Amino acid sequence: MAAAGSPVLRFDYPGTGNSVGEEGDPSRLDAWLGGIRAAAAHLRAVTGVAEVALVGLRLGALLAAAASRDVRADALVLLSPFPSGRAFLQELRAMALLAARPADAPPAVGPEGIDSAGFRLTPETAEALRGLDLARMMEAPARRVLILDRPEGRAAALAERFRALGADVEEASFPDHVRLMSSVQHAALDCSAFARAAAWLAPDLVPGVARAGPGRTMEASAPRLRVPDAVERPLRFGPDTGLFGILCEPATATAIESPAVLLLNSGATPHTGTGRMSVRLARRLAARGIASLRMDLGGLGDSASKPGRRDGLIYCRDMVEDAQAGLDALAAAGHGAAVAVGLCAGAAVALRVALADPRVAGLALVNPGRFVLGDGVTQEEAIGSAVKPATAYLPRLTEPAVWRAILRQDRKASRVARGLSERAARRLRIGAGRLRAGLTGRGYAHDDVLHAFQALCDRGVRTLMVHSVGDVTLGELEAQAGADGGQLRRMGGLRMERLAGADHSLMERAARERFADLLDDLLDRIGTGAADVLRGKGPGPPEGTGAFRVNHATGNSPA
Repeated sequence: MAAAGSPVLRFDYPGTGNSVGEEGDPSRLDAWLGGIRAAAAHLRAVTGVAEVALVGLRLGALLAAAASRDVRADALVLLSPFPSGRAFLQELRAMALLAARPADAPPAVGPEGIDSAGFRLTPETAEALRGLDLARMMEAPARRVLILDRPEGRAAALAERFRALGADVEEASFPDHVRLMSSVQHAALDCSAFARAAAWLAPDLVPGVARAGPGRTMEASAPRLRVPDAVERPLRFGPDTGLFGILCEPATATAIESPAVLLLNSGATPHTGTGRMSVRLARRLAARGIASLRMDLGGLGDSASKPGRRDGLIYCRDMVEDAQAGLDALAAAGHGAAVAVGLCAGAAVALRVALADPRVAGLALVNPGRFVLGDGVTQEEAIGSAVKPATAYLPRLTEPAVWRAILRQDRKASRVARGLSERAARRLRIGAGRLRAGLTGRGYAHDDVLHAFQALCDRGVRTLMVHSVGDVTLGELEAQAGADGGQLRRMGGLRMERLAGADHSLMERAARERFADLLDDLLDRIGTGAADVLRGKGPGPPEGTGAFRVNHATGNSPA
């Protein structure tokens, strides 16, 4: 829409994303509708536009229509709208009940509300949403309305209702809906519905007004968001300022010299984190006097696309440079040492930036699916190639059905067999590299994870590695370090933990809180010693890798 000439403001509702508040606060529906009113007023103030259109997707479409009269919206674009709050709640409840959950997790639907994809809708908010029904509107929500609905949607009656109230309504299909909602990667592709909405709004553009808008916006003072115990501000940094992040600092300066925390994307999730985990972690850390930067790596979230690479890819080797740019941004704000935190693919980036940059004094890795980076893969490709520990498959080799699947080259069986054989070949190659290095002092394989972690231990970097109980990523850990990560468990400076009742992305509230406690403990153990590590005064050789020697019988260095 901006490319078509419209100044655009997208925002987070109160209690979501980077905004203030929590999802469990009272009067959430009133706060969300108030957020739409505030956003429209701000857009008018900073750009000087005379007319405002509201554009909403699914629940956002329902809220946009509900707020349109108060906002004095001139146009309304509804993408796959829910016609009522009751319809939204029915779908949300069904999705929550059908979603797979860890064995020890509480029910998805209970007296505290509906838990879905890491978020909670409280009973109070659900009851307020039940009162929203667009079919009962007595006035047209806007002069012009565009409704783009999925084939199985129920917006036809809504269109007729708005026409009866005097609105000029245009209807069309939303053919990209399923593809858009199924995957981050698919959402990054061109969407015909978005193009249709931009073209539909174009006739309302007033020549000259849109071009003047950005100039007025740029003159606004640098924004600050004040929350309890913290002050946050957005940063643009890195090459051509193409990277984006939120710097969260304690509201009160502290005399204690502690490392900052660099929070990296979990998979392809934006910088707010799974279930808003990165936002909550950042503000919790600020209350302890610790600064943090939650950032989007290149091609993810609000950061710019990478030239020659599609958006939404993970496990990209050039993300190490992006993470180093995040360290530069922290250093420019006065925070020289940092602890890198990553979940899933973000854990691999955290590990590799720690190896590349001595400013990293600690690591917190959650469910790392891989330990090396490459040209990048989609989230689906990463999931499709994941193989559990061998012990998960061995008992099933006594089942005739399993052998029948192997003999007929069943797709899943073939993938598992291929994955296990690739692991065996990799272990042989890495073992040969260690033997060669033992004889010549060099020649370790680039993906020798034990070598990488020992180098960090020698440098004095403390590491926390957390896995959800039964997570598929334990297969990669077994392939790299033996059953249950045995060789890593014997390595100094590295602590390994298991989270019960946790899924891969830590969508469960209790799992996120447990990880936050573990991160607090890691930061306490690092303490002010991070400055010594940064200056090369920590344990082991300052450069970390020059004096690396591993006793492969124990997994430890002789020191």
